[in-house]
Amino acid sequence: MKLLIVDDQLSLHRYLDKVMDWTDLGIADVKHAYDGEEAIDMIETLRPNLMIMDIHMPLLDGIESLKRIQHLDEIPRTIILSAYDQFSYAREALRLQVSQYLLKPVDAGLLRDALSELIHQSKTEAKQWVQAELERTLYSEQLEGDSLIKFQNGLALLSIQRFAIVTFEGISSSENKYSALLQEHSAMRIDCVMCCNNRKEQQVVLVGGGEELTSRHLRELSEAVIEKVTVTTAPCTLTVGISSIAQAQDAASLPQLIAESARAVRASATETISKLQDAVWRIKRYVESEIHEDLTLQSVADRFEIDKYQLSRAFKQEFGINYWAYVTQVRMKKAAELLVATNWKNINIAEHTGFLDESHFCRAFKKYFGVTPKEYRTSPIRPN
Repeated sequence: MKLLIVDDQLSLHRYLDKVMDWTDLGIADVKHAYDGEEAIDMIETLRPNLMIMDIHMPLLDGIESLKRIQHLDEIPRTIILSAYDQFSYAREALRLQVSQYLLKPVDAGLLRDALSELIHQSKTEAKQWVQAELERTLYSEQLEGDSLIKFQNGLALLSIQRFAIVTFEGISSSENKYSALLQEHSAMRIDCVMCCNNRKEQQVVLVGGGEELTSRHLRELSEAVIEKVTVTTAPCTLTVGISSIAQAQDAASLPQLIAESARAVRASATETISKLQDAVWRIKRYVESEIHEDLTLQSVADRFEIDKYQLSRAFKQEFGINYWAYVTQVRMKKAAELLVATNWKNINIAEHTGFLDESHFCRAFKKYFGVTPKEYRTSPIRPN
């Protein structure tokens, strides 16, 4: 954030530099001008984001200086200082889109509050610029000309030195604001701007930060977000793709970063599907060999370190039968075999096939086959 102080009194410049903590406010560059004409030259060359300007100055006063910069594409958010509480000055200042009007002698607290408000407004507007260009680039797959300049200016206003693209796929942004979740889990200061790719049901987040922003940090952040979302939102699979990190001066690389992130999402989704398929086949074999164990969905999901909703959905997709229906099928077929091939009592068969007690086993058996275990054992024609 760049600030220009315009006042013909050297004492004011010294006073402000002494009492104001510019760095704490987020102002990295403070310049000084001592009359209106010098101010106009510096505004055109330096393009400050903020300006503190006295109304009464030699050569060119504050109001006239403001009139002469109205043609610029971007006019700094301005705080006018005046020793006169006159309505005519205030009215003219408002007409020239001055943001604040403060009386001299300057109250440091009031000035600090006014600057903080203007900085907040500037950052809010910068996020809107970045979001607009992110969304435009997402669909046009290019960033150039005025769009590139606006994007660069937005990054600069947000003090973003490095940025990357993180794409989430699987859970609607109406349920989760991934930009807020990433910022919530980050130990360092980051700025996140999100937009939605409705064509692919993806949420694309630009994550910006300082030089300490690393790929490792982005991976850890994304994993924390996935863990939180998948615990609170079910049933659903969430995949994420993280691009490489670019410097702010390489803002034109935004389309490439978006493409990188999209490819990473596809690769992640393919890997997730492969792992799920492998897991459900191992679970199927486990059910068939360990029918006496606790085979509830949650118990098996915990044993194989897989989300129970993912397990349920993947099992049905792979084998065409619900998980618990398959467990019941395996247990009932084994129980039927034991009734015919052995003289075991019902209580022994119940224990061997994973039922809590004999009565539970008998009820389940009749519900499945339509006859009691005793009727099944003695009948010459047995139902399948």
